[in-house]
Amino acid sequence: MIAWKSFWQDEMTPWDKGGVSPALIELVVEKGFKLPDGRGLVPGCGRGYDVFYLANERRHILGLDLSEVAIELCKQRKKELGINSSIVDFQTGDFFTFEIPKGGFQIVYDYTFLCALDPSIRPEWANRTAELISPGGILIALMYPLNEREDGPPFTLSKQM
Repeated sequence: MIAWKSFWQDEMTPWDKGGVSPALIELVVEKGFKLPDGRGLVPGCGRGYDVFYLANERRHILGLDLSEVAIELCKQRKKELGINSSIVDFQTGDFFTFEIPKGGFQIVYDYTFLCALDPSIRPEWANRTAELISPGGILIALMYPLNEREDGPPFTLSKQM
């Protein structure tokens, strides 16, 4: 198991680029993708940049991360920004075992979460993701990295997975 919690405690987070993922901005702004309203989830949310970006009065987004340190940073930022819990919330928890809210999620956004998981548990990720998404809901999984790698994380992804 990868020591995600210790990475945050030791401030060793080279994947944290300091802002919203450019691929998400491209999808929404440049390509005009219409995001559904309702409840959303960002697993492995880190500092929560994408959570804050996706959230609005019609879209409540939950940021989930294993690291208490990461979640505390998100909660501090949420407080600084004066954002209400009806729009954004953060939770420390395990993607595979946290309690799914009644009705599930209308949107699940995965950018660097799947590629951080060992490829051997990708079927579990797929099954859990299917449980999370409500009927008519969507999964946005922006694939990274697509180039061949010997090890990880990030682990190599392909369009076929």
